[in-house]
Amino acid sequence: MNYQVKKLTPDLANTFIDFMSGLDFGHEPHWNHCYCRYHHSSLPWEEWKGRSGKENQEEAREAIKAGRMKGYLVFDGDKCIGWCNANDAGEFARLREEAGKKIDPGQKVGCIICYTIHPDYRRQGISKLLLKKAVEGFRVEDYDAVLALPVNFDNPVMRYRGTASMYRGAGFEEIEKNGDLTVMWLDL
Repeated sequence: MNYQVKKLTPDLANTFIDFMSGLDFGHEPHWNHCYCRYHHSSLPWEEWKGRSGKENQEEAREAIKAGRMKGYLVFDGDKCIGWCNANDAGEFARLREEAGKKIDPGQKVGCIICYTIHPDYRRQGISKLLLKKAVEGFRVEDYDAVLALPVNFDNPVMRYRGTASMYRGAGFEEIEKNGDLTVMWLDL
């Protein structure tokens, strides 16, 4: 298949919202309301759970339009079939403790944290395609490195952060392991 990957821009904000709204997150119902805002938030878990999908949807729309929420969408023709949250590591407030490696304040570090693929398109290499585009994008934007934080889950649906083997295949190195969390690093 010939899929097209597009950088998330303000004119694609509604496409992102529509894609996320159209998915069935029955396996993890709280994801239904996330709109990929969880990692951008520093709210305590109980407070985060109390947020509505509408709040997160509007926050995502505003962040996309302001250029604070970045990533890539993948399309099969005109149909959006996937998403990758790839942004400056500093934008992911919730991940500061998980990162493990101290990021030098003089370093420009990107982070890839979340993949959402339409169920009909899973296991077709779309996450790898999104990963490749994200790394290329960080190179173009003169980033020094890229951070990834995959978590090892037995259930493939729960591997929304990607897998350590996928990142290894893209040249990332494991720099730390904390239980099921693997901290991966790619110098650019």
